[in-house]
Amino acid sequence: MSVFHRHRPARAHYDYTKGSLGWGLARLALPSCGEQIAWNLDAVVELYWVGRLGPEYLAAVSLCFMVTFFLRAIPLGMRIAGGALVAQRVGAGDDEGAALAAGQSIVLTIAYTVAVGFLGYLVSPWMMALMTTDARVQELGTVYFRVSFVFFVFYDGIATLAHVLRGAGEPGYSLAGMAASAATATAIMPFFVFGWGPAPEMGIGGAPFAVGVGRILGTSIVMGFLFTGRSRLHLRPADLRPDWLLCRRILALGWPAAVQNLLERGSNLILVRILSLFGPVPVAAFGITNRITNVSRMPAFGVQAALRTLVGQNLGAGLPDRAVQSVRLSMWLTALFMGGVAVALFRFAPQVVLFFGLSGEGAEVGSLCLRILTVGLLFESARRVLAGAFHGAASTKPPMIVEGLVRWVIEVPASYLAAVVLGVGGAGVWWSITGGQILASAALFGWFFWWSAEGLKAQPVRFGRRDEAPRAEEAP
Repeated sequence: MSVFHRHRPARAHYDYTKGSLGWGLARLALPSCGEQIAWNLDAVVELYWVGRLGPEYLAAVSLCFMVTFFLRAIPLGMRIAGGALVAQRVGAGDDEGAALAAGQSIVLTIAYTVAVGFLGYLVSPWMMALMTTDARVQELGTVYFRVSFVFFVFYDGIATLAHVLRGAGEPGYSLAGMAASAATATAIMPFFVFGWGPAPEMGIGGAPFAVGVGRILGTSIVMGFLFTGRSRLHLRPADLRPDWLLCRRILALGWPAAVQNLLERGSNLILVRILSLFGPVPVAAFGITNRITNVSRMPAFGVQAALRTLVGQNLGAGLPDRAVQSVRLSMWLTALFMGGVAVALFRFAPQVVLFFGLSGEGAEVGSLCLRILTVGLLFESARRVLAGAFHGAASTKPPMIVEGLVRWVIEVPASYLAAVVLGVGGAGVWWSITGGQILASAALFGWFFWWSAEGLKAQPVRFGRRDEAPRAEEAP
């Protein structure tokens, strides 16, 4: 019988199905935002130090990042599904079921990342040859790839732990692990890149090595919270024993989210390949500005993470009206914060790209790229928040459908047409990205607010084996 049937004495925890939605959103969003900033801090620091080595190093890192980002789309789908099940189980008052769902998400993530890390290490030179014809960039990228794949399981392991903790309404624990990870990587990275002090000089490989060491430390800290009972999700070894029914449930919920991210990240690989036709400078400019806009969306990512939890827990508690209200509040907050961020980035674009090592022609190209992508920043942030509402409701197909249609039917063809056929160059790719972000945001906004009034309220909440048997107190 599933471990869903175990029961523990109730413990006092904040109830996100009652009280002020604004306060609940703040309790979840602020630490989630801090966690996202910590998660991306070492990536920004990596750009800063690698940028001191030269533009070909930045181009190599940009290409490698896009590939590994693509490969991490599948476990992202699994942890989104796992986080939704955790949130709904917590909303239903079943902490044991939530712990089991968390454990199965961890098992699936480990199985995938270990396999991909091993294979990725072996085929790194081949992957770089697919991405660029520049021999120097291929050589540097292979080194970066191989070090990254050694630590691949920890890159996604800590992210999975963060998702399930957010689903339980306890992002503070994952924030502690992420902060320790980022602080460690930030402190040791220049030593291993340049060989300062007793550290060996690893060059471009020193950056992913430092990030990997930080991720190991952060993962260990978060696992300590989960297995010592400090978290609401008190994991036990039995929760990591494969429960095939629940694993299938997670995969069934997670595959649309995984496909959505594969479509997004796969299109980015195509776009980077188009940019590589124009030399390493546009690739480096896009790599830097893409990470800058990702970091700039951290307030929206925090709201998205909070919204997944609020929607999931309130649906689990049978409160669909409250779930819809949380979506509306989140959209207003996103518009307020991200509008200000977009204006600031547009105004100070030259200074921002100069800070990350782009100078001369690179600074001019990078500034143009950042300003174009900033136009779509608010719309992309709103789309991701809305996707979080769908994910929290365990309805993962609408964001996937919008992503596939906009990215592959419109954005990728428009990029090639503008950049290559019409001769616009890199700016044609960047304007196509911004146009796609605006269109995707409008499409998902219309879908949600057309669907949510009745569809969200009628959304069935299924957990698998537990719902097929009566509760203990209902048994004859």
